Amino acid sequence: MCEKIEILLKDKIGLNISSVGTASVQNAIKRCLVNSGCDDLEQYYQMLLSSEDEFKRLVEMVVIPETWFFRDDVPFDIFSGHIKSGWLIPKENSRMLKVLSVPCSTGEEPYTIAMVLDKSGFPADRLLIDAIDISQASLDKAVAGVYRDNSFRSADLTFQTTYFKKIESGYRLKEKIRGRVNFHHGNLLKDDFSLMKGCYDVVFCRNLLIYFDSKDQKSAVHKLHDLLAPDGVLFVGHAEANNNVNSLFKSLRLRGAFAFVKKDGDESHSVVGDYNKRFHAFSKKHGSMLSVRSRHTSADQVLKNSARNKPFSAYMGIAGYETKNDEQALVSKAKELADEGALEEAESLCLDLIARFSNADAYYLLGLVYEASSRQSMAESMFRKTIYLVPDHAEALVHLALHAERNGDSGEAQSLRRRAVRASQ
Repeated sequence: MCEKIEILLKDKIGLNISSVGTASVQNAIKRCLVNSGCDDLEQYYQMLLSSEDEFKRLVEMVVIPETWFFRDDVPFDIFSGHIKSGWLIPKENSRMLKVLSVPCSTGEEPYTIAMVLDKSGFPADRLLIDAIDISQASLDKAVAGVYRDNSFRSADLTFQTTYFKKIESGYRLKEKIRGRVNFHHGNLLKDDFSLMKGCYDVVFCRNLLIYFDSKDQKSAVHKLHDLLAPDGVLFVGHAEANNNVNSLFKSLRLRGAFAFVKKDGDESHSVVGDYNKRFHAFSKKHGSMLSVRSRHTSADQVLKNSARNKPFSAYMGIAGYETKNDEQALVSKAKELADEGALEEAESLCLDLIARFSNADAYYLLGLVYEASSRQSMAESMFRKTIYLVPDHAEALVHLALHAERNGDSGEAQSLRRRAVRASQ
């Protein structure tokens, strides 16, 4: 019966179960079943078919947000440069700037966008920021604008003093930033966005495509192509610059940004050339920069402070997400089992780890286990999840390069190998 519910999740929200792990999904189903009042899974399945609210509750449990302010700072540096060079410097440019964040989760990304624009001096009356997510619970938290320590993981936290007020329950975002973001409940795959064609000058769609299979990725990428203005810029996640994105978009080749514009052939025929010229200085700057991870952001920063070393979901009251077991000891045990050839036991332990922690090593090891048991597509998904959590995980990048080569994508394979070399230096 769990399989039928997994199919329902795939059909309604496009969730590729292997991207989060079957064990994680089944654990979420069981927790929701207990709270639903149903006697068994069949009755619960029927409730999911008839009750949109019950289905949303399951989605909240499965799609656990993992986000923080200024996550991966390079894309925001590039975004800031784009605004300054293309929107503020040309004084004659006075049209409205429209930005989309999808998925927006609990609001950290769209609010970061608003802070970047405020710091750059962009006029609030020329700005529209839309933020879309499938989780109503996440949107409610975003609208409230109150955050705890786990949302502040970047090395430079000066923005916290500027834009937040300390309160008993955490930090409240100031109204001047909260008022610049419009939050909406939506589903990129299922909803009709045809009336918004060419609407957005910048789209942030980071770490959504990794949850879809190839077919749904293609559909989502076409939606993003339609939403983006002819001269707009698309930012995707570290693990998402793949064939589906490259089919419709051209990379700006700005290291660490994963920024794209529409390909030649439509009304944007001169866009890439314009951007290459406009961003020449930024390209030189970022081409010589250290990698994101070595600039002590994201996962590395979390590991330095045990008080912050918890998954975001730990602050959402999800039962069973915290454990007394030592996380690293469990990873070591899983490695030991895999080395001994006990693949089933290693897989089980990795799935248990993933259900409890956002642990990149567990995802990487699970990818190795899947490769060893000839489950190639599942292995690729785990390696992409690894670099989602740790963008310059050299070993995962090497394995992804091999998968890309096997899939006939020599361009992506070369790009991944270059990243792996930089990451290992």
